[in-house]
Amino acid sequence: MILSHSDYAREHAFSADVVVVGTGAGGAVVGTELAEAGHDVVFVEEGSWITPDSFNPYSSESIPRLYRDAAATVILGNPAIPYVEGRCVGGSTTINGGMAYRPPERVLDEWSKISPELGARALEPYFERVEARVSVNPQLPESIGDDNRLMTEGARKMGWSYTVNQRNQQACVGANNCGLGCPTGAKQSTLVSYMPRAMAAGARCLTELRVERLWIEGGRAVGVIARAVDPRTRRPGAQVRVRARAVVVACGAIQTPYLLLGHKLGRPSRQLGKNFLCHPNAKVVAIYPHDIRGWRGVSQSAQIRHFHEDGILMAENFVTPSVLGAYLPVHGDHAWELMQRYNQMVVSGVLVEDSSSGSVSRSLLGAPLPRYQVTPLDHSRFLRGVKLLAEMHFAMGAEKVLLPFFNQHLAQCVDDLAEIDRLQRDPSTLELFTPHLMGTARMGSRPDQSVVDTSGQVWDLPGLYVADASLFPTAIGVNPQITIMALATRVAERIELRRMAA
Repeated sequence: MILSHSDYAREHAFSADVVVVGTGAGGAVVGTELAEAGHDVVFVEEGSWITPDSFNPYSSESIPRLYRDAAATVILGNPAIPYVEGRCVGGSTTINGGMAYRPPERVLDEWSKISPELGARALEPYFERVEARVSVNPQLPESIGDDNRLMTEGARKMGWSYTVNQRNQQACVGANNCGLGCPTGAKQSTLVSYMPRAMAAGARCLTELRVERLWIEGGRAVGVIARAVDPRTRRPGAQVRVRARAVVVACGAIQTPYLLLGHKLGRPSRQLGKNFLCHPNAKVVAIYPHDIRGWRGVSQSAQIRHFHEDGILMAENFVTPSVLGAYLPVHGDHAWELMQRYNQMVVSGVLVEDSSSGSVSRSLLGAPLPRYQVTPLDHSRFLRGVKLLAEMHFAMGAEKVLLPFFNQHLAQCVDDLAEIDRLQRDPSTLELFTPHLMGTARMGSRPDQSVVDTSGQVWDLPGLYVADASLFPTAIGVNPQITIMALATRVAERIELRRMAA
């Protein structure tokens, strides 16, 4: 059963064994595992259920219906960092690039110090289960475009190591529409992998419904109270209540702490909303003297990992003309002149692993307030990474490179890169972006140091679980979706074990 906002005028009270808030990498996984184990599961999803056959490359249509607030969301800090969240069935797995990486071994070694249950050996079966379910594979050679080939050839020319991406896909043809929804259904987002399995097992999905608060009785979470939302006007509608024996919140690392902070949870450690990690990235756009047609082929088939131990990762990720045009550092005729060379562009970027963290709080305006400051160390990493990536493009024959600095838009030759050290003294000149949001309800073995225990249950509210990127104890430095899915699988197992013991 799938319901939408107009249905709640007739039906506004539900009950289940488990209610799961969110259908992304965390929520869909935990709900599917429990539904297939025989539990009555109700999903609550703020966005709509949009099928792959309706996905298209038109940003003006796709972004408002797939992204929270039409992607006009920002993390406050120096510099401010735009971020994106999926708001649809499948969550951010519907709009991400499909990269399927486990955390580096050094990260899991660090997690194992928090609890052996979070180490590589303990998590191995969960990673294996998830990777099988979402078909983690390398790309077919025929789906790889010239922009990706240029990046790997450039890495080889510079003597840099790189890794071929594993992606959650089945026979991806390289439509390069990942960020606006895969139109072929090849990308195994939870929309096409987990959610159909959950529905086949009898789960229900209440879409276009925003959870306003938890339902708490006798010091225990017993459900959620939500409000129907018109997907076009965003106007609120009927109130809906879902009662359950267990509540799983999987709204992402910004919306999850926002909801929980409304109930003043996380008191033992005061860590709720802290430890906000965002793996920020800076774009580097190279313009070549010949056609590359980066829009042909998969959006990203490899990553340059040569500097990963220093917290720097480089990758290519092509975007639609409208999105690229919106992020150009110039306007008017100059922007039009640059866009005439769209076929000759390679859109690449530098991602830097967090060396510090920010926070998420509740603003007086009734919205989440994420804050994050780029540290001097991370600022220096960005400068180094941008220079290295631009040097690679010039070595490969680029005519010019667009830089991610508000006071230094363009490098016409490799010698211009020497000016970066002189001009980029403050992070405020740096243009950043992120889709990777993590860490605000960290998992741990002690209530004075974490928000949830190693089963995902909130320390100070029995019956309430978290199953999304909020759980991450530390930064992981890679695309997070497979880690989210593995931890969510583990949370589902722990809920099942507690139900059996009850």
